[in-house]
Amino acid sequence: MLRSVSLNKAKDLDALFDEIDPVCELDRAAERNLFQAVLGQPNIIRVGLQCTVRLEAHAHAAGVLFTAFGTPGFATMDRDERDKLLSPADKILTWAVGLDLQRWLSQMGHKLKPEDVLPGGFSEMPTEIIGALTENQRLFGRSFFLYASAFILLHELGHLKHGHTQSTHENEKIADRFAAEWMSDAASDSGNEEFDRLAAIYGIAVALLWLTVFNFYFGKRESTTHPEGYDRLFQVLDQVLDVPESDEYQMVWYFVAQMLFIHMWSAGFDFDPEQDAIHMQGDPRDEVNYLIDRISKWDKKREGQSS
Repeated sequence: MLRSVSLNKAKDLDALFDEIDPVCELDRAAERNLFQAVLGQPNIIRVGLQCTVRLEAHAHAAGVLFTAFGTPGFATMDRDERDKLLSPADKILTWAVGLDLQRWLSQMGHKLKPEDVLPGGFSEMPTEIIGALTENQRLFGRSFFLYASAFILLHELGHLKHGHTQSTHENEKIADRFAAEWMSDAASDSGNEEFDRLAAIYGIAVALLWLTVFNFYFGKRESTTHPEGYDRLFQVLDQVLDVPESDEYQMVWYFVAQMLFIHMWSAGFDFDPEQDAIHMQGDPRDEVNYLIDRISKWDKKREGQSS
């Protein structure tokens, strides 16, 4: 998989694997988001099958949304027309997010079924919805999943490459930078640079949006080992989207802003049409920054509502 997203870096990939000699273990039972580098002899990367399926669902939902955003006249469509285009993504995300929420709430002592956590939740992935997607939606979904998975695996390889012995905020940022630089460099040296870069950056965005889902519903993790998901999302994209005048800058930041808005709306954020419109126009990076600022204050808002 890693070779397929960086064909021109085959020698570098071989050298990396020769250096760290990683062993990949597939865990079929773990329900948590399991992508973990374990230092030792041998160096191990553990991957959870169940969370990989949820990541795939997020990628296909992103494929649906991506094609919808690109539909001529999407911005001026009435709500019914837009909802029709977005409906498959809503159903897919309901399943994937519902299971993640169920798992987190279970860790907090709540025993709930998916439908008790998110209205319309399913216990099994609604495969008929994936099967009913258009060819373009599935094409983008598969591409996003490939590059999102590659970013996460490269992140774990980055931990092994840099000899990290524990998870800290700084080590996680180093691993994020390693993965983003690898994918960006691979695309820049390819024969189809523009397409490969966009595919890689969208994949990175999908992976980090998935890791931000907790923040939409529960606010800050305040973890001592990992930065907040929304901080990682913004910082990594800011690293690779460094030319404001470029099409990729406008397209990716717009995509992320729309994805954040959809997740926040589902999580129960209130939006003032007039006030929020002031911040949701112009530079899409600023829109993302504004939405992330709101997410970072979500706990305070909930406390205010309960007081």
